Amino acid sequence: MGADIPFRERLRAAWRGFHGAAAAKDRGQLLLAEQAPDLITRHAPDGRIRLAGGAAALLGRAPASLEGLTPRDLVHPDDLAAVQAAFRDASYFGRDGAVTARFLHADGRALWMELRCCRTKLDEEGGGDIMAVTREIAAFKAQSAALLEARDEALAATKEKSRFLATMSHELRTPLNAIIGFSEVMAREIFGPLTPRYQEYASLIQGSGQHLLDLINGLLDMAKIEAGKFDIHEELFDLAETANSAARFLALAADQAGVRLAVDVAKGAARVFADKRAVKQMLVNLLSNAVKFTPPGGDVTLTGRIEGRAVILTVADSGAGIVADALERLGRPFEQSGNAKGKEGTGLGLALVKSLAALHGGEAVIASVLGEGTTVTVRLPHAAVSAPENNVVLLRGAA
Repeated sequence: MGADIPFRERLRAAWRGFHGAAAAKDRGQLLLAEQAPDLITRHAPDGRIRLAGGAAALLGRAPASLEGLTPRDLVHPDDLAAVQAAFRDASYFGRDGAVTARFLHADGRALWMELRCCRTKLDEEGGGDIMAVTREIAAFKAQSAALLEARDEALAATKEKSRFLATMSHELRTPLNAIIGFSEVMAREIFGPLTPRYQEYASLIQGSGQHLLDLINGLLDMAKIEAGKFDIHEELFDLAETANSAARFLALAADQAGVRLAVDVAKGAARVFADKRAVKQMLVNLLSNAVKFTPPGGDVTLTGRIEGRAVILTVADSGAGIVADALERLGRPFEQSGNAKGKEGTGLGLALVKSLAALHGGEAVIASVLGEGTTVTVRLPHAAVSAPENNVVLLRGAA
């Protein structure tokens, strides 16, 4: 109720100014009161106007011409019930009212207005007169309509983008799978030996095709997440096995870069309840980034542990680190750190990790120190599983 007191005080002060001027027949004060930017009215419990002043010109009428009129005479039929309800609540229940409705101008136009009202003292029948202030909000309504239209256009554009990406991803992946498959056959010399130069070319074609396929899959997943169509399918699985599988996926890249890659999943975190595919994708993305930005001789470590009822996944590297201002941008789609220059990628890796963690009700946090390395921590608050029964400890949303 405390928030309503300023409104009541302002309304009553405006009313006292107008009513006092009228009672004193002070033409100067009355003229000043009638220049108020809002329409000020006093109503009987049934809504009939007893006295009007202020900006009656909002409705193209003289103040005196409003006296004796009811909301039915002034309000658009479709909004009449809302105004009558506000008056009833104010008069008989003492509740301050606020309603947005279309009022009828003298020339027949419908104008959007905001009416705010409160009760005076009670009468013998248990009701009370109503004081009201009405102001035009056409500009506000127009702005709201423009915002809604802009929102609808943005949503439509997002849907079109998602449809485009889905179609393009399908069309691109079909020939890429053929390119990758046939180049692998050639690189392995399954149907006969190749010259060293041709074998090198076949390996490059296969690697480039796989890289393009990974980028396309990342774009498609981000489009699905943004469109709210990326579904999480939780299941019980072996985190240690999934973590080692992700590490094996990056083993060759780590070996070629001269980076030591290690996995350490705590015994208590061996079994988890989450989306297995999403967890593996998060780990692959984090390990890929860590290997990419760690110099020869450096270390990349993937750890998994239980913290309370959450599963904590951490990927730490001994790379060059990231400057503070770049840390704030990382995690947004297509954002990359300053030391990504010359490195392959779209900047979607961390954005996907953050989005996939959020879909699990969790979060991904990145911390880095220049010259010492970077650590990304993913927290999955609903993934812990009790041992040895392998029962889920926490249902989603039960925290």
